[in-house]
Amino acid sequence: MSFPGLLLIKACVALTALSAPLLALVGLPGMWLTLGVAGAAEYWTETRLYSTQTMIGCLVIAIVGEIWEFTASSVRAKRAGAGRRGSIGALLGGLSGAIAGSFVLPVIGTLIGGGIGALVGSAFLERRGGRPLSEALEIGKAAAAGQMLGVAGKLLAATLLAGWIIVASFA
Repeated sequence: MSFPGLLLIKACVALTALSAPLLALVGLPGMWLTLGVAGAAEYWTETRLYSTQTMIGCLVIAIVGEIWEFTASSVRAKRAGAGRRGSIGALLGGLSGAIAGSFVLPVIGTLIGGGIGALVGSAFLERRGGRPLSEALEIGKAAAAGQMLGVAGKLLAATLLAGWIIVASFA
């Protein structure tokens, strides 16, 4: 492939990578999109654009970011004393709230909705399990804080992945 064409492809991959953190904020798979576009670019150009270490490293970052986001609210709720119910409520409530919040107000709604969902889901199921309201609410607050940490962790992972792909594209 000619140099200008290769440069254009690398620029497209880099632009996709720049969108990864923004897409992660609204709950969309920006890291996976970036990896897919980078892999397709490598396949399409039949040129060695990225090293195996870069692709595996970025894959690991994406997996860790997803696991971090998915489990952070549940782990924080557990640390605050939640039982199985509260942990499940934090997980499901955070996910549901983030999705609902995204429809109301992208980015900010995703963050706020996820936090509220984790709080409500965890506190509700802990209360149904017989905990006093004050304890259930404390667990819910911890779950909400965990949800926010989860989104922050995924944002960090998406930023790292984007930076790595962009640097690798032009190195």
